[in-house]
Amino acid sequence: MRVVLVDDNDVVRDNLKTLLSMYAPEAEVVGEADGVQAGIACLKANKPDLLLLDVEMEDGTGFDLLAIYGQLDFKVIFITGHDAYAIKAIKFSAIDYLLKPVDPELLSNAIARAKQAMDTQEENLKLTNLFQNQDSTLPDKKIVLKDAETIYLIAIKDIIRCESQANYTWFFISDGRKIIVSKTLKEYDALFESKYFFRAHQSHLINLMHFDRYEKKDGGVVHMKDGSTLPVAVRKKDALLSSLESI
Repeated sequence: MRVVLVDDNDVVRDNLKTLLSMYAPEAEVVGEADGVQAGIACLKANKPDLLLLDVEMEDGTGFDLLAIYGQLDFKVIFITGHDAYAIKAIKFSAIDYLLKPVDPELLSNAIARAKQAMDTQEENLKLTNLFQNQDSTLPDKKIVLKDAETIYLIAIKDIIRCESQANYTWFFISDGRKIIVSKTLKEYDALFESKYFFRAHQSHLINLMHFDRYEKKDGGVVHMKDGSTLPVAVRKKDALLSSLESI
């Protein structure tokens, strides 16, 4: 696997090369660069299978580099500090990322995932969504969801609710589709953190844009516009009513 490193910190690049040689020897570093413009030239010259890309650099961002480069024929793993905004943007598009300082085991796992899925069409779909989401507020953003066989691009405003099933999450979409994803509801609760989504119960995350009504019976239940009826945890009742007043 041919790998290019783009990071404006020489120490980070040297550490990545050392970690790759120790924990992912199948990854051959064929080029490196310290910024956006140098990175674009390096990619064109070396034609990698995989790009390890810093998010924040002196002459721009990793997002800028990919937007300028255009159609991709390689996989991307972002390398980032604790930039909550960037991480959330990356998660919405289901793109792999690693936090600095890079953990060797997580790097090895990310390389293995990249080897298993060299589908550049899927990669371009994810990155297109990343770019389109940059200037959108949450209801207008889209999220990449992937089950065992298919990758979906779903508008946030079309998600009616999410339901937990062990370490999986079911998405119920306004067009009637149901999609199961191998991530926990807790992860999506954190990702969708906004006035539009409410964790009504340990097993249920609802989109208040699709809320129909609340009834006090049976300890409290919500009715969604698709006809589903969901329980509300006793301790969540007041917070739900407050959330409804804010939208």
